[in-house]
Amino acid sequence: MMLTVEEARQRMLATIPVLPIEKRDILDCHGYVLAEALYAAEDIPPFDNSAMDGFAVQSADVIGASEARPAVLSIVETLAAGDAPTKPVGSGQAARIMTGAMMPSGADAVVMQEVTRPQNGGVNIFEGVDENENVRFAGESVTRGALVMEPGKHLRPPEISMLASLNCSAVKVHRKPTVAIVSTGDELTRLGEPLEPGKIRDSNRYGIYAQVEEAGGVPIDMGIAPDDEAETERIFRAALSQADALITSGGVSVGEYDVVKSVLERLGEIHFWRVAMKPGKPQAYGIADGKPIFGLPGNPVSSLVVFELFVRPALLKMAGHSALLRPTFKATLAEDVANSDGRVNYMRAILTEEDGEWNARTTGPQGSGILHSLVLANGLITIPKGVTLQAGETVAAQFF
Repeated sequence: MMLTVEEARQRMLATIPVLPIEKRDILDCHGYVLAEALYAAEDIPPFDNSAMDGFAVQSADVIGASEARPAVLSIVETLAAGDAPTKPVGSGQAARIMTGAMMPSGADAVVMQEVTRPQNGGVNIFEGVDENENVRFAGESVTRGALVMEPGKHLRPPEISMLASLNCSAVKVHRKPTVAIVSTGDELTRLGEPLEPGKIRDSNRYGIYAQVEEAGGVPIDMGIAPDDEAETERIFRAALSQADALITSGGVSVGEYDVVKSVLERLGEIHFWRVAMKPGKPQAYGIADGKPIFGLPGNPVSSLVVFELFVRPALLKMAGHSALLRPTFKATLAEDVANSDGRVNYMRAILTEEDGEWNARTTGPQGSGILHSLVLANGLITIPKGVTLQAGETVAAQFF
């Protein structure tokens, strides 16, 4: 019996461990997942400040100011960013102020520089402002004691900047998974070597390596395992000894004898699944020494698609993420598409946006060995089993 994609993925994810927590410096935690709650120890910003270059004033002094009838104010001091005001602003007065500078007492608004003109040591103002206009207030971004980031937050550049604002020089995060990658089979030829009759290039290992990096993991290239049980077992065990997970490519077809299957079964509790999807029906998944092992098909398209739908969410979970799957959306078919197979078909597609709607066109022949179909694609469309869809109908789509 074949498993659905959802059944297989749910079974797999239920056994995937979340990696331990470590503390990392602020400059070395980008891309990690936060493992602690962070609270503000102070207001951000810590004081009222000007949102632009101009003049801090009492808004009542500039009501109705215009080119014909400017408000004329005396200047009590000039405040640059980093200065602390030393003089209050009274009625009929202003302080020259720069963006980010602390607001002086007495002032309740800032007139932007573009509507002013210096005159005789004072300033003429040609446009009024409302109370609190162009002022950034203490705690406007974050108030003292507020929960700023919760565990599970993905640390992107904005979060790194916020860490600095919170005075956090180091934070607790989940460790990124290290992932060993092994291609299998005597038919594979290494890069730079002549291609003998009956041989093929080893392309999967390089694509998987890039996919691991894209998923936030740390790939380890373990090379090619030959069709020799003892050597394959040695390589697999060496891979598990230095990584949090193992990905193999090739040798998992159901019903066929292969040294990969025999070795995987000796390593731990491994399940050889037939999943109702195309491409990528034959797969292997299991746990050895508490570490996940993913056996991907040998066909290049199958390997990359199975990684996208199964391995990527597993690696994200290991790294502490909670959002594991890519968002899906509706796209309108630009052509007729048929799927007479009894499996859901993940077709490679070119997704384009027009007038707020997404359109989808396949990349041509969809054979599991046609790697170029993925090179041309920027996403996948999901075609249910046993259907023929007409141009203009909608399908579920996702970007790579």
